[in-house]
Amino acid sequence: MVLRVDGFGVTWTVESRDPVAVEETGPDPASPPMLVVTGATSAVSLTVPRDRDEWPACVAFLLRLREGVDDLAALLAARVADPDGRDGNGDGGGC
Repeated sequence: MVLRVDGFGVTWTVESRDPVAVEETGPDPASPPMLVVTGATSAVSLTVPRDRDEWPACVAFLLRLREGVDDLAALLAARVADPDGRDGNGDGGGC
C-alpha cells in the first residue's frame, strides 16, 4: 500500500498482497468493529460511528462502498482481459 497526500486528498494505491480484515475494537457493544487494510508501511481503518442511531446510515454507505468496489473490480478485470480496449490515462500503478 502506498499513501500519497495531494490536492485531491489522500490517494491510496493498493497492492495485491495488502491484507483486509474486520477487527473487533473491544468486547463491549459500544466498541463497534472496524475495517482495516494494512500495507507494508501503513494501515487504513474505516470505523463506524459510536452512536448506534447512525448505524443504519453507515450500513447504507458500506453497501454503496461495496458496490463501488465491485464496479472497480469488474472494470479492472475487463481491462486485463482486453488491454487494448481500455480507456483512461493508463498511468499504471496499483495492484
